[in-house]
Amino acid sequence: DYENGLQHFRGSFDLAYNRYALEISQENADLLFNTGQVLTSLGELVSEERYRNHDAAVVDPLELFQEALTFFQRCLSLQELQFSQSDLAPQRQSIEADRNAIETTSKDLSEHPHPVLQPSDEDTWATIMEPVTNQALMDTLLAQVETLTSICGLSSIRGIGDPDRIDEYYRNSLHDKLLVFAKETGRHHEASLAQAKYRCTLADANFTATMLDIPTYEKELMGAYDIFPNSDPDPQALCDRADAEIVFAAGVQKVWRQVMERGPVESMPEDGARLSIIRWKHLTKALDNLTVAGKLPNAKNLPRIHLRRGDCELLRRRLGAAPSNYDIALKSASTLLKNAEIYYRGAARLAKAEAAADEEVEASIKEAVVIAVSTGDHSELHERSDLQRARAQEIIEDMNEEGLLWEDDMKSSGF
Repeated sequence: DYENGLQHFRGSFDLAYNRYALEISQENADLLFNTGQVLTSLGELVSEERYRNHDAAVVDPLELFQEALTFFQRCLSLQELQFSQSDLAPQRQSIEADRNAIETTSKDLSEHPHPVLQPSDEDTWATIMEPVTNQALMDTLLAQVETLTSICGLSSIRGIGDPDRIDEYYRNSLHDKLLVFAKETGRHHEASLAQAKYRCTLADANFTATMLDIPTYEKELMGAYDIFPNSDPDPQALCDRADAEIVFAAGVQKVWRQVMERGPVESMPEDGARLSIIRWKHLTKALDNLTVAGKLPNAKNLPRIHLRRGDCELLRRRLGAAPSNYDIALKSASTLLKNAEIYYRGAARLAKAEAAADEEVEASIKEAVVIAVSTGDHSELHERSDLQRARAQEIIEDMNEEGLLWEDDMKSSGF
């Protein structure tokens, strides 16, 4: 039975989580929301682990995101009910909530006494329930949009799921409410960022599922961020757009690889050249957006911005390798390498100043890799790798997986 299962498999996430889920109060919006957030964080961690270890993780991140969405749904329904009741009769609701909380808590404590925290006859324990506000509703709506974005991202990477069903849920359950509460709370900017990111990730999922062609995907990407004016650039919007441009370029590369695997056709060289031009254009746009973002006084996480600039240069250089053999990238290879080295060095310096240890290590290793590729001198790379060998190996493997390095880079440098 379930109890025996927990005893024999204490490390089983599914068993332990299902028990925990059964015990969660369905009348506590905060607890439902916090559980959804925990599941979302776990989903992100497991997604990264599966990516690094090629689906070696025990728990499916898609299940975690879907379960998180369920908790957010319950939370929103409860919040909407409580919010409407508070509008109708705030005083009556407050009195009833306090009385119910006291009765429920007293009953729970009598049935499940804690060995230390046992109330005396004179003590009364109560749960203080904060009134539901439109800000809390907005938080839950944004959390659902972000979770849907994560689900779309997995659908794109793994080619699973139904993007149409995901978008149907968004349009029927979230879109209109998000607009209403964005207006009521004045959080238009947050809502616009979340919607733009969702829209681009959905487009990528549809493209992967062959439900969109390249021009339509480009149109969706451009339309998602057109609402952010160039006259008043926003650093977060610029960074998010840069990420979307990079994902777009990777998606086009994936399609080209699939065409190549199906065998040669007469139009292949022409198609390859056209796709290389498209990818170069979008990677250059990503770099431009990151450059502007990095110069804004309100930009956050500058080390990460400069790391992404270095990545963009290596991705552009990658277009010069087979099978793309893009002429501009090939001729600019040494310049692009030098640019990447400068950006990584700058990222490491900024990260050190901000005590951002993870970004400092990543930037330092990436800079050393670029130096090794450019000069053939591995001493800097070996010296830095010796300090954190496992992390260095992980970074280099990620660079290879993300297409930042040529195949010849890996062979000649002995990575």
